[in-house]
Amino acid sequence: MGSSPAVVERLERNLMSLGIYVERHARESETIHVEYETAAGLTNGDLGNVCSELRDTHEAGWKPRDCRFWVFDTDGGFVGQWAVRAGWLRALDRENLSETDFSTLVLSTREPADDPPAAVPAFGEGTD
Repeated sequence: MGSSPAVVERLERNLMSLGIYVERHARESETIHVEYETAAGLTNGDLGNVCSELRDTHEAGWKPRDCRFWVFDTDGGFVGQWAVRAGWLRALDRENLSETDFSTLVLSTREPADDPPAAVPAFGEGTD
């Protein structure tokens, strides 16, 4: 399970029942970009559900990559973005990072749109 499409397919399949609908994905260098739609907006619960799937996928053999998530409401309006770094998943797996620290790092990447729903930024815009 080393490819980007495999992790995205797993996200699509397992998050739909939680109200998170993966719409598109792309790979830019070593980063996987995933657009998803949710009625909830940019919530901690949705971030946690996506992170749980990433962790489960890593445990199933996926080689982690940096991931950037672009969040849209059900009308297609952009509500924000957030990220997970590959190194955080590896450190968590090796127990060099606590669950709390992992969550804190993920939450620190949240970038709500200025006035949701907002115009959609281009991939890479506003990222480190």
